[in-house]
Amino acid sequence: MKQQDRIAKAYRGLTADQLAALAFHYMTGANDLEFKRVADAVPLKDYRCPDVSYQARLDGFTRFAAYWAIEHWRLRTRKAEMLGAALAAIRRGEDFEKTDDLLYAHEQAESCLLALDAALDVICQGKGIDPADVRKIAGAEPFKPRREGMTPDGEMQAAMQKAFAQLLAV
Repeated sequence: MKQQDRIAKAYRGLTADQLAALAFHYMTGANDLEFKRVADAVPLKDYRCPDVSYQARLDGFTRFAAYWAIEHWRLRTRKAEMLGAALAAIRRGEDFEKTDDLLYAHEQAESCLLALDAALDVICQGKGIDPADVRKIAGAEPFKPRREGMTPDGEMQAAMQKAFAQLLAV
Protein backbone atom coordinates (compact mmCIF):
# COMPACT_ATOMS: atom_id res chain seq x y z
CA MET A 1 0.00 0.00 0.00
CA LYS A 2 2.85 2.39 0.85
CA GLN A 3 4.33 1.80 -2.65
CA GLN A 4 0.99 2.75 -4.23
CA ASP A 5 0.77 5.94 -2.13
CA ARG A 6 4.22 7.01 -3.26
CA ILE A 7 3.36 6.36 -6.91
CA ALA A 8 0.02 8.20 -6.58
CA LYS A 9 1.81 11.10 -4.90
CA ALA A 10 4.45 11.13 -7.65
CA TYR A 11 1.71 11.23 -10.31
CA ARG A 12 0.20 14.32 -8.64
CA GLY A 13 3.50 16.15 -9.21
CA LEU A 14 3.46 15.60 -12.99
CA THR A 15 2.32 18.14 -15.55
CA ALA A 16 -0.85 17.69 -17.60
CA ASP A 17 1.30 16.77 -20.63
CA GLN A 18 3.20 14.13 -18.67
CA LEU A 19 0.01 12.68 -17.18
CA ALA A 20 -1.64 12.54 -20.60
CA ALA A 21 1.37 10.74 -22.10
CA LEU A 22 1.31 8.16 -19.28
CA ALA A 23 -2.46 7.74 -19.55
CA PHE A 24 -2.16 7.23 -23.30
CA HIS A 25 0.46 4.53 -22.73
CA TYR A 26 -1.53 2.77 -20.02
CA MET A 27 -4.88 2.97 -21.80
CA THR A 28 -3.48 0.73 -24.55
CA GLY A 29 -3.89 -2.06 -22.05
CA ALA A 30 -0.33 -1.93 -20.77
CA ASN A 31 -1.53 -1.56 -17.17
CA ASP A 32 -5.15 -0.88 -16.22
CA LEU A 33 -4.29 -0.19 -12.57
CA GLU A 34 -1.73 2.44 -13.51
CA PHE A 35 -4.20 3.99 -15.94
CA LYS A 36 -6.67 4.40 -13.06
CA ARG A 37 -3.95 5.86 -10.82
CA VAL A 38 -3.02 8.41 -13.47
CA ALA A 39 -6.69 9.30 -14.01
CA ASP A 40 -7.15 9.75 -10.26
CA ALA A 41 -4.12 12.08 -10.13
CA VAL A 42 -5.58 14.48 -12.71
CA PRO A 43 -6.94 17.51 -10.88
CA LEU A 44 -10.66 18.11 -11.28
CA LYS A 45 -11.67 21.59 -12.30
CA ASP A 46 -14.96 23.43 -12.45
CA TYR A 47 -15.49 25.41 -15.61
CA ARG A 48 -17.86 28.17 -16.52
CA CYS A 49 -18.75 28.58 -20.15
CA PRO A 50 -21.47 30.21 -22.21
CA ASP A 51 -24.63 28.26 -22.86
CA VAL A 52 -23.96 25.62 -25.51
CA SER A 53 -26.97 26.65 -27.62
CA TYR A 54 -25.88 30.28 -27.55
CA GLN A 55 -22.32 29.40 -28.52
CA ALA A 56 -23.46 27.07 -31.31
CA ARG A 57 -25.72 29.78 -32.73
CA LEU A 58 -22.97 32.42 -32.50
CA ASP A 59 -20.52 30.04 -34.19
CA GLY A 60 -23.07 29.47 -36.96
CA PHE A 61 -23.50 33.21 -37.47
CA THR A 62 -19.73 33.60 -37.64
CA ARG A 63 -19.32 30.77 -40.19
CA PHE A 64 -22.17 32.24 -42.21
CA ALA A 65 -20.58 35.70 -42.24
CA ALA A 66 -17.20 34.26 -43.20
CA TYR A 67 -18.70 32.19 -46.02
CA TRP A 68 -20.66 35.18 -47.29
CA ALA A 69 -17.51 37.32 -47.21
CA ILE A 70 -15.49 34.72 -49.11
CA GLU A 71 -18.15 34.43 -51.81
CA HIS A 72 -18.60 38.19 -52.03
CA TRP A 73 -14.90 38.89 -52.53
CA ARG A 74 -14.46 35.91 -54.84
CA LEU A 75 -17.21 37.26 -57.09
CA ARG A 76 -15.92 40.84 -56.86
CA THR A 77 -12.51 39.57 -57.95
CA ARG A 78 -14.07 37.57 -60.80
CA LYS A 79 -16.06 40.62 -61.92
CA ALA A 80 -12.95 42.83 -61.92
CA GLU A 81 -10.95 40.14 -63.70
CA MET A 82 -13.49 39.80 -66.51
CA LEU A 83 -13.88 43.56 -66.96
CA GLY A 84 -10.11 44.02 -67.01
CA ALA A 85 -9.70 41.22 -69.53
CA ALA A 86 -12.44 42.69 -71.73
CA LEU A 87 -10.85 46.14 -71.66
CA ALA A 88 -7.46 44.65 -72.49
CA ALA A 89 -8.99 42.69 -75.37
CA ILE A 90 -10.62 45.85 -76.73
CA ARG A 91 -7.33 47.76 -76.53
CA ARG A 92 -5.51 44.94 -78.30
CA GLY A 93 -8.16 45.01 -81.00
CA GLU A 94 -9.18 41.39 -80.48
CA ASP A 95 -12.27 40.10 -82.19
CA PHE A 96 -15.67 41.18 -80.97
CA GLU A 97 -16.76 37.65 -80.01
CA LYS A 98 -13.97 37.24 -77.44
CA THR A 99 -14.63 40.68 -75.98
CA ASP A 100 -18.35 39.98 -75.88
CA ASP A 101 -17.74 36.70 -74.00
CA LEU A 102 -15.63 38.53 -71.42
CA LEU A 103 -18.24 41.26 -70.99
CA TYR A 104 -20.92 38.59 -70.59
CA ALA A 105 -18.83 36.89 -67.87
CA HIS A 106 -18.50 40.29 -66.17
CA GLU A 107 -22.28 40.76 -66.23
CA GLN A 108 -22.78 37.21 -64.97
CA ALA A 109 -20.51 37.96 -62.01
CA GLU A 110 -22.59 41.07 -61.31
CA SER A 111 -25.77 39.00 -61.47
CA CYS A 112 -24.23 36.53 -59.03
CA LEU A 113 -23.24 39.36 -56.68
CA LEU A 114 -26.84 40.60 -56.73
CA ALA A 115 -27.97 37.05 -55.98
CA LEU A 116 -25.53 36.80 -53.10
CA ASP A 117 -26.87 40.03 -51.62
CA ALA A 118 -30.46 38.87 -52.11
CA ALA A 119 -29.69 35.56 -50.40
CA LEU A 120 -28.05 37.45 -47.55
CA ASP A 121 -31.15 39.59 -47.07
CA VAL A 122 -33.51 36.59 -47.10
CA ILE A 123 -31.43 34.54 -44.66
CA CYS A 124 -30.79 37.46 -42.32
CA GLN A 125 -34.48 38.32 -42.19
CA GLY A 126 -35.31 34.72 -41.25
CA LYS A 127 -32.62 34.53 -38.55
CA GLY A 128 -32.95 37.96 -36.97
CA ILE A 129 -29.52 39.10 -38.16
CA ASP A 130 -28.83 42.54 -39.62
CA PRO A 131 -27.28 42.12 -43.10
CA ALA A 132 -25.29 45.30 -42.45
CA ASP A 133 -23.47 43.45 -39.66
CA VAL A 134 -22.46 40.65 -42.03
CA ARG A 135 -21.27 43.19 -44.58
CA LYS A 136 -19.37 45.09 -41.89
CA ILE A 137 -17.54 41.91 -40.85
CA ALA A 138 -16.73 41.30 -44.53
CA GLY A 139 -15.63 44.88 -45.17
CA ALA A 140 -18.20 45.11 -47.95
CA GLU A 141 -21.03 47.36 -49.09
CA PRO A 142 -24.26 46.29 -50.78
CA PHE A 143 -23.42 45.56 -54.41
CA LYS A 144 -24.51 48.08 -57.03
CA PRO A 145 -24.21 46.88 -60.65
CA ARG A 146 -22.66 49.07 -63.31
CA ARG A 147 -25.80 48.88 -65.43
CA GLU A 148 -29.39 49.40 -64.34
CA GLY A 149 -31.87 46.59 -64.84
CA MET A 150 -29.55 43.81 -63.75
CA THR A 151 -31.32 40.99 -61.94
CA PRO A 152 -30.02 38.43 -59.46
CA ASP A 153 -29.08 35.02 -60.83
CA GLY A 154 -31.94 32.82 -59.58
CA GLU A 155 -29.92 29.59 -59.44
CA MET A 156 -27.10 31.28 -57.56
CA GLN A 157 -29.50 32.83 -55.08
CA ALA A 158 -31.20 29.50 -54.40
CA ALA A 159 -27.86 27.72 -53.99
CA MET A 160 -26.52 30.39 -51.62
CA GLN A 161 -29.70 30.42 -49.53
CA LYS A 162 -29.48 26.65 -49.18
CA ALA A 163 -25.79 26.77 -48.23
CA PHE A 164 -26.35 29.59 -45.75
CA ALA A 165 -29.31 27.77 -44.18
CA GLN A 166 -27.12 24.70 -43.68
CA LEU A 167 -24.44 26.77 -41.98
CA LEU A 168 -27.02 28.27 -39.64
CA ALA A 169 -28.78 25.00 -38.80
CA VAL A 170 -28.12 24.04 -35.22
